[in-house]
Amino acid sequence: MQPRKKLVLEFWGREKFLSVKNPEYRRFVFDFFLFYSKLDKSGSDLTSNSVIGKDKEISAVFIAKENGIAAGLEEVGSLSDNLQIKLHKKDGDKISKGEKLLELRGNAITILGLERLFLNILQRMSGIATEANKLSRELGNKPRIAATRKTLWGLLDKKAVTVGGGLSHRLNLDGGILIKDNHLKIIGSVEDPISLSNNKSRFVEIEVETRAQAISAAAKISELTRKKSSSAFAIMFDKIEEMLFPEV
Repeated sequence: MQPRKKLVLEFWGREKFLSVKNPEYRRFVFDFFLFYSKLDKSGSDLTSNSVIGKDKEISAVFIAKENGIAAGLEEVGSLSDNLQIKLHKKDGDKISKGEKLLELRGNAITILGLERLFLNILQRMSGIATEANKLSRELGNKPRIAATRKTLWGLLDKKAVTVGGGLSHRLNLDGGILIKDNHLKIIGSVEDPISLSNNKSRFVEIEVETRAQAISAAAKISELTRKKSSSAFAIMFDKIEEMLFPEV
């Protein structure tokens, strides 16, 4: 693997963390599920409890309505401890309209109380994974797309991007140093925060908005790299059109 490609994957590859095998991610998924299921039920499922016997057993099949990339199956599977679940696909699989994704068997009231939350997770994550995969293929995976922390569903959205072939920025604030425009407005220079961040984290990234900032950041990073810094550095170009085409 080329050194630069290897560094990119080291910097922004977070697939192994975005799995229910990782206790922190599994806890996030469980807390997310608990929060939204409480919102949905608030008290109880009034309709199901009124018209369905409490001991009624049923099976439910989740079927794809469009072609795309499956995502969210690992998460739904981890939330189905009280139900029998059979997965027909796994995250990252190509899916075709009409194909079965998974089957549930168990208490009817339990399944009906969970179906919309499960569908929301599968639909949103599969939709994001499908679009991420489409964009990655169009770009030929030369420039790589990466999910930031600007998400509605936090780590679930970031996981969906990685399932689609994308990468990820920090999962949280301690996942690396990211010197943003707000930091620079407080500090007032580009070189100083880079120097202060050196060797404080394996990953140091700085956001720049002008050519002058980019050149200054690159010069400081080059200087620190020559001194055998233990940090890996990256420069994020904000307002890239203005930087590349200032006359536009």
